[in-house]
Amino acid sequence: MRRVVITFILAIGLGVAAFAKPPRPPNRPATTNAFVVGLIDSPAIEESSGIVASRQHAGVFWTHNDSGNPATIYAIGRDGKLINAFDIRAKNRDWEDIAIDDDGHLFIGEIGNNNGRHGELAVFRIDEPDPRKPLPAGASLPVTQTWRLTFPDKPFDCESLFVWKNTGYVVSKRLDGGLAGLYRFPLEDQTKPAVLEKVADLAIRFPCTGADLSPDGKRLAVQTVGGPYLFNLPAAGDVAGAGKIVPKHVFFTDVRMESICFVDEGLLATTESRMIYLFRWKDFGKSDPGNKATEPKVKSLNPLQLQQRSGQ
Repeated sequence: MRRVVITFILAIGLGVAAFAKPPRPPNRPATTNAFVVGLIDSPAIEESSGIVASRQHAGVFWTHNDSGNPATIYAIGRDGKLINAFDIRAKNRDWEDIAIDDDGHLFIGEIGNNNGRHGELAVFRIDEPDPRKPLPAGASLPVTQTWRLTFPDKPFDCESLFVWKNTGYVVSKRLDGGLAGLYRFPLEDQTKPAVLEKVADLAIRFPCTGADLSPDGKRLAVQTVGGPYLFNLPAAGDVAGAGKIVPKHVFFTDVRMESICFVDEGLLATTESRMIYLFRWKDFGKSDPGNKATEPKVKSLNPLQLQQRSGQ
């Protein structure tokens, strides 16, 4: 899937969704504030489609390209500088998001499904490598487990994946202005594909392009082409409870917006144009997110200067 195609499709979706007047939290005006904190510098990462913060290696983030690219994950810093790259023994049909757990595993979502043309999706699990120890020449990381997923009804597109304990979750990507659907599947051994189980409709009408669950399981972030949404869940791991919540929303339009993950200062996002944004807690009206601010404070960078520096 080429960037121009994605942009065209998402632009249509954005127009439809905007016409549908997606709900915003009461008394919270839309904002376009977002800090530019970096630019992905590796030319190999042409279309960053998912991102997640490592829980074993401070300051490391894992990302990947989407369809039509090598089956490779990349370790980058928050500023976008490449740390290392690791090939995976799998095919990248349409990788759309990446998730993590507390047990040293990464989960790669082979979940892209434009026009619902595939009847089956997949999620690959790998052991998180040490980002600063490259593999021997020609070596690759094995997939330790694969989950095959089918649909309860008509196939749909989704680009958002996260996990909690023994359950995986995906969020549907709708281009018709309808509510995004939240689905789950068990992270257990399979003898046949798991049928995605719908657990809630989310108060989001923009096309969803990425998601992450906070390490404590108390907050769910969903990225869209109209900016990120933040759900404060009723209890740790009560993901289904997101369907009863009006989320906080930072309105920020970028049809190339693709991914989201939690950091101490807010939410970090990447785009298919290689930009890295920080949405701060105060942008969501939150002064106390319950996190200890351990990451360094940064100033917003000039996106035009970054692009010129990278030769874009």
